[in-house]
Formats: sequence, C-alpha cells, structure tokens
Amino acid sequence: MRFVREPMYKFIKDPSDVRVGEVVRRGWISGDVGILGVPWDGAVGTRPGSRLAPSRVRSWLYSSPYILGNTSIIDLGDVDVVVGDHNETWHRVEETVSEALGLVRELVVIGGDSTSSYAAFRGLKRVVNDGLAYILLDAHPDVRIVTEGLTSGQVIRWIKDVDPNAYIVIIGVRTYSNAPYLFNEARKLGINIYTIDQVDSMGINAVVNEITSSIGNRIVHLSINLDVVDPAFAPGVNSPSPGGFTSREVIRLIRELSTRLTPRVFDVVEVTPPFDINDVTSMLASAIIINAVWVHKV
Repeated sequence: MRFVREPMYKFIKDPSDVRVGEVVRRGWISGDVGILGVPWDGAVGTRPGSRLAPSRVRSWLYSSPYILGNTSIIDLGDVDVVVGDHNETWHRVEETVSEALGLVRELVVIGGDSTSSYAAFRGLKRVVNDGLAYILLDAHPDVRIVTEGLTSGQVIRWIKDVDPNAYIVIIGVRTYSNAPYLFNEARKLGINIYTIDQVDSMGINAVVNEITSSIGNRIVHLSINLDVVDPAFAPGVNSPSPGGFTSREVIRLIRELSTRLTPRVFDVVEVTPPFDINDVTSMLASAIIINAVWVHKV
C-alpha cells in the first residue's frame, strides 16, 4: 500500500536526523552495546509498577537522536521473569547477563526494581571472578535488616554477600530520608557513602576523581536508582525523596563516571511509570542511558 510504512521513531521527515530506533538491531547477536530489560518489581515495598519501565524507557530511548558514532546497539530483549518467584527470576537474570556479556562490550540493563541490579551483579560476578566495583546512585543505603518478607531495600547487603571483596560506593544518599541505623550498618559492611550534602560541598568533579582513584583498575558495575534524582525532575519512582540531584547534575555525573570507568554493566532501576507525570522520568532515564554509553569514546 502506497501510504503505509514500517513503524517509525520520528514524525519529521528529516533523513539526516537519525534516531536510535532506526539503527538498533534485535536478537541474541554480538555488538558494542546491549540493551536488556528486566520487567520485575516483586520486591517493591512502596509504589509498584517498575515492571512497566523497560518498554516505556525504550520508547523514549529509541526516539532519541543517535549521537553514538558508529556504535552498534543490540536489543537483546527482556528476561523471561516468573511472577511470584523471585529466586527463579534472579537466577534467570544472572544467567542471561553472564551470557550477554560475552556478546557486547557494555551491557545496559533496564529494570525493574533494584533487585534487578543485584541479579545483574551476580551475572557479572560469574564472568569476572575478582576485582569488582559496584557504584550506586541512590537516595537510600539499601542495607535494611528485616524480620520477614522481601524488600529491595536490602540489595547492597546482598551484593556484599555475592562478593565480600567488591568495592562498593553509594552516591546521593539523603540523611533525612533514612533511619540512622542504616548508616551504621553501611559502615560495618565497609560501604562508602557520599551523601547528597557531601556531593554539594565537594562538587561533582571532586567526587568522581576520588571514586576513580579508589577503584583503580577494577571492573565496574554502575547502577542508578532514579530516586536519587529530586522528585521535581523524576516523580515516577518507587520511593521518592526530596532534595536530590537535578536532571542536569545526574546526567553529568553518569557521563563522567561512565567515561572514566567504562562499566561492563550499567543499569537503571526503579522507574515507575504509573506514578510518572507526562513521562518525564522515563524520558530522563533514556537520556541517562545515552550518556552512560562509553564505547564510542574510547
């Protein structure tokens, strides 16, 4: 039919304005950057809905201008999660991530709640036995002690169990949004924390320089929980906390960390579309992903 075309990622007919969705390839194939979705939010204790984020974030990512040089992007699909079974789901994420790392130089994981990041770290650990670093941007330390039940607020404690020797640092934690005992627990576990106030005092460059120096030549997993951003800029998250980064600050921070540390795994978690306003959180997540891609810079 003359007036029918393939689904497109843009409406303005400018052939020089190439969008990510026009160059992405799909399948279990090799490339520079892999995109993997984890539509899972079975450990959320507050606002559910992050299982819907992989498809929503992709829609904005693939309509973004392609500014990544000749970087090849592969959409590897979504992990086939099992609703109601967190252990099987995490096992599937772990196995999928470990195999995907054999196909791509940088793996981008779109969660899902933050247990998606924990399971992805398990996958990285399969591939890199020692010398790992886990960098998290988050409003919370995620080292809770609970008497029963499942919560994503324990993921840092679990990551420490997976690799007791991993260097772990959390950036952007709010002192006024967390129980005081959590900071004591983080210290006991050897977790390095930069509160949002410390980042304000030191400046982004100084924080990045200090972390880069501490990590050295370790293999990096970089993760961002979107609640690290102020709710004014990212309202659609699981556990919003006022006083966070602006959009511009967090994009800059991710860009600097990714460029200097070249993470093997980068993930974005806790985007919660049902609580978003005009898709601004999903839109920000897509911009963060674009800025987290380092392959074309080295």
